[in-house]
Amino acid sequence: MKLLIAIGISAVVIVAALIGVGMKYSSRFIATMPPKPVRVDLVTSGALVEIVSAPGEIEPRRKVSISAMVAAPIVYILFDEGTPVTKGTKPDGADATVLVKLDDKNYQAALHSSESRRDAQESQIEVSKARIEASEATIEAQKFMLADAKRDLERQLGLLKTKDVSQSVVDTAQTKVDNLKSTIDSALAQLKSDRVNLTVMHHQLKAAEADVARAKDDLAYCTIKAPIDGVVTRRKAEEGEMVVTGTMNNAGTVIMEVADLSQMMMYARIDETSIASVKVGQHAKVRIQAFPDEVFDGVVETVALARNDDTSSMNRSSSIEGSTRYFEAKIKLDTGGRTIPTGLAADADIETKSHRGLKVPSQAVLGRPVEGLSADARARPEVDTTKSVTTVVYLFKDGKAVVTPVKVGPSDETHTLILSGIKEGDPVIAGPFKVLETLADGQVLQKETSATTRPTTQPSAVVINDKK
Repeated sequence: MKLLIAIGISAVVIVAALIGVGMKYSSRFIATMPPKPVRVDLVTSGALVEIVSAPGEIEPRRKVSISAMVAAPIVYILFDEGTPVTKGTKPDGADATVLVKLDDKNYQAALHSSESRRDAQESQIEVSKARIEASEATIEAQKFMLADAKRDLERQLGLLKTKDVSQSVVDTAQTKVDNLKSTIDSALAQLKSDRVNLTVMHHQLKAAEADVARAKDDLAYCTIKAPIDGVVTRRKAEEGEMVVTGTMNNAGTVIMEVADLSQMMMYARIDETSIASVKVGQHAKVRIQAFPDEVFDGVVETVALARNDDTSSMNRSSSIEGSTRYFEAKIKLDTGGRTIPTGLAADADIETKSHRGLKVPSQAVLGRPVEGLSADARARPEVDTTKSVTTVVYLFKDGKAVVTPVKVGPSDETHTLILSGIKEGDPVIAGPFKVLETLADGQVLQKETSATTRPTTQPSAVVINDKK
């Protein structure tokens, strides 16, 4: 028993000795740890531009989908993708580039049939005119006969008074006059009917002429010409295929697309929370994923006044993600004369507002609990004691981090305006970001040398960003 107690006491002593030695060396190690290196930037005064970022697609200003106006098989397609075409110089497009030929045999037959019906109608009108002229001549002759019959009747009435003729002779003369009057009245009614029928035939002729014009148009539609100067960007049909016209529920056959690639636009999707900041004429920087090392200048040309909720409009590209509740802005690109393919995904930074003032890297602006600040720091006017968190930066003074409450303004991609709390030339700790996350007031630090690689500045959360 005594042996066990002695062994226990010895073990406790040994453990205590080991703990003491460990604490001694640990404190020496901690004391000898070098201070963390930080990047220090001076507070500068300059311009800062607010931006609205938005995704979108690159499309030409003018793009035409070539569809058929009539249903017919394709005889031949003259051009492949990448071929330049022209709409011609004549007003009627007679010298425009022919793109597609359709089988026109049925439409030629329809035209011949319409022309025959028109010619037949013209002949019927001529026959009707001749009949009317003959009727008019007959009526004039009957009028002369009626006048002669009336004179004869008057003579017979005079002779009847002198008893030189009988009553039957007078009655015969009277009957002749009455018959001529009836014949003339009937002829006049028929003449009126013929004239009305002639008017109807003229209207029928106009309808026949309209049928001829429509048949000519249908025949002309079998030859499809370039509607604009541009390049064939897409071919979607082949020779021998049957093309159909569009209906309410069917868009019809799109044979090819022709686009003017000399003027390219970006169709940007602006979130509804930022649309009020985007105006016509604002400058934009456009980054196209297919050209990762280039930035294209652009100008906002139009801004939609109605929100786009149509999901079918998102068919421009399946690579664009996000909500369809957006406003569309068209940005004209300065491509420097280069040919940019259509349908490329792109991102635009639209410069909405410009400011001047003191600015620091956005990464240097941090949020810290108000209760964790010193009494002097809490007393500064930049601290709102009614809130639990305040905005601060850390100044580098005498090798230590000094927490400094600030009032911030707008931000761009990399910098934030400081409205109060610091002055120009103050040294602000701007990185690395991992050090900033755990930085404390009074912490001993080491300033990075110029040879140290500068980390990438991460944008502050207050930057306007609509990318989703």
